[in-house]
Amino acid sequence: MSNSNVDIIKRVYDAFQTRDFGVIGELFDPQVEIHQSELLPWGGHFKGHEGAVAFFTELLRNIDPQLTVERLIDAGDHVVEIGRTAGLTAAAVPFDLPEIHVWEFSGGKIVRMEIYIDTPAMLAHLA
Repeated sequence: MSNSNVDIIKRVYDAFQTRDFGVIGELFDPQVEIHQSELLPWGGHFKGHEGAVAFFTELLRNIDPQLTVERLIDAGDHVVEIGRTAGLTAAAVPFDLPEIHVWEFSGGKIVRMEIYIDTPAMLAHLA
């Protein structure tokens, strides 16, 4: 098992809880790719450190999420996180939804992040 990848993901989640985006430059590859459904206001395809910052900035503009990590699965050059995201939308509507993050690594850096949530439920909370 590559515990170092799991440890890196734990650091990312700790940093997200405190909104410390400095970890992007440290732990994410300069060509990192982030994907989330384009149906969401913050969704789409983002590339590079600037894209990662843009993604997280737009996410936080629309929702104030707190992530609960229920399980981290070490899959070699991938780490899969299973958990929940809960919080408030920008309109102060509460949400609590299951989510999955799939992280891919190369050379000890995060090269790809895919985010999956119950998109129809999130859109209903945002409406």
